[in-house]
Amino acid sequence: MHKTHLVLRHYNKFKPINCTYISGDTSKIFTVKLNENENGVAEMLKGDPVLIGMLDESEILLVNGGSVVGANPKEDKYIICSNNVVNIARELEKRQYERYPTSLLGEIKLADSSRREPACIKDFSYSGMCIYSTGDFEVNDAVEISVFLANNVSKYDGTVMRKSKNFGRNEYGIQIVHRDKNAMYSTEAQLAGWVQSEKELIYRHLLNANYKF
Repeated sequence: MHKTHLVLRHYNKFKPINCTYISGDTSKIFTVKLNENENGVAEMLKGDPVLIGMLDESEILLVNGGSVVGANPKEDKYIICSNNVVNIARELEKRQYERYPTSLLGEIKLADSSRREPACIKDFSYSGMCIYSTGDFEVNDAVEISVFLANNVSKYDGTVMRKSKNFGRNEYGIQIVHRDKNAMYSTEAQLAGWVQSEKELIYRHLLNANYKF
């Protein structure tokens, strides 16, 4: 049985994925192998966002954002790039544009259309988010984004502020448009709750695996 060195949070998996560290620098680029009990349960593609969870020698939780930059599904090996958007294990700061790494499923559509395109959310703040989608949108488009948080679906109105290509998918920078201050505070509280629940889930999973890096 492989020892769990770290876990990955991926939008295709309900629970954290147990992994064994193979090589590299976990603060930059490194290779992992999925543990035997994870075989065939996680379909991860190049460019997919992930959360990387580890415990240090004092059992302090370390969580960074990252992306899959290489994949060998036959051997269950993946190359991960740590993005270090922000360490979500730190105390929440009250900066206006604090963004937190995520790996969440979602959908995006034009505000005046019913056609929805699949999306995955790479990072998220109460003022905006970065998403990947095969859908084709343009800068300044008014859009509606649905984000699947746990058992809930949250919808946000937004404007496309940036567009680029990443691993064959469109990457969009979205500015969230709040109806009023109450809506803004509600989004901020929802994000804070999500961050806390992710920390607790990853921490429990690592402790149950009896792991130290």
